[in-house]
Amino acid sequence: MNSDEFCQVNGGQSTWQISCEALQAACDLLWAKAVEIKVTEKTITAVTPSDVKEFPYQLSDDTPAILSVEASNQLCASEGKTISICPLCETKVSNMRYHMGLHILRALNNVSEDINIKQTVSDISPCSFCGRSGHPDCGITITIKNMATGNTPTWNTKCIYQHGFWYVFAEQGSKNKPIRNVPLKCELCHPILPPEPGKSLRRVAVVAINAIWHYNMVEHILNEHEEYFIPGCRAGSIPVPTGVLRAMQLTELEQASANIPREKWQSFSIPGDGHDKENAVPSTSHASKHSAPSTTVPWASKKTRTNLANVHAAVLLCT
Repeated sequence: MNSDEFCQVNGGQSTWQISCEALQAACDLLWAKAVEIKVTEKTITAVTPSDVKEFPYQLSDDTPAILSVEASNQLCASEGKTISICPLCETKVSNMRYHMGLHILRALNNVSEDINIKQTVSDISPCSFCGRSGHPDCGITITIKNMATGNTPTWNTKCIYQHGFWYVFAEQGSKNKPIRNVPLKCELCHPILPPEPGKSLRRVAVVAINAIWHYNMVEHILNEHEEYFIPGCRAGSIPVPTGVLRAMQLTELEQASANIPREKWQSFSIPGDGHDKENAVPSTSHASKHSAPSTTVPWASKKTRTNLANVHAAVLLCT
């Protein structure tokens, strides 16, 4: 810390005035060091102030002036509590998956946030509970009792920011809750084999498989299945199976809820799929009803993401 930010209050050198920003930086630095040397929460001394009005330092509205949000969240998780503070914008939320899905959609489309962001969404395959990438606890698996019949999956993760959700409702979305970022099975990684001769179904072992978050599926296909053609992103000789294409699809309402500009919307169509009718933004002009459908997917990851001009060029290659 820069000592120039300290201001001596009295001549005895016992009282100093330090800016809130400097103290917050010190607080964050201490927690980062604690994480680096793997200090456990139980070894951190808890101090109960004799007068809560004097310490810890508080703002005029009685909220803590100096607070490590990440440390507080870690402590809540260690006590079995559900974390309700978003690690990116520090907003109190009731549905972390849904809230983080909005952050991720905006980040993938390079759309600025309308609130102050303390930490940005990670570049590659972000977790839909915390927005981070590569954290070992953020890996997520799903278990499907019978993949052939498409039973509802159960999911499992160790991310401390996880909130429970009803998979079927979250996967379908609704007018009030259109964000559908749920963990999915990649059909290219885990294909459903046809049944054996003389049988209607193929029995498969009930196992947990690594899942891909819906909003990370385009990036996953681009990076892990390079031979497949993706509308608006990459030309190729092998078309993506309909099930995989559906796993990448976004509804109009989903994108509108994240304030994605219409010109950046992904809107490729899947034959016979009426899902987007349920979550479509009502048309406001006759011209839009007759406009040619777009087949663009305007993101992948920062590693593979292109600007809008390059996406249009990719569409020309694919058509």
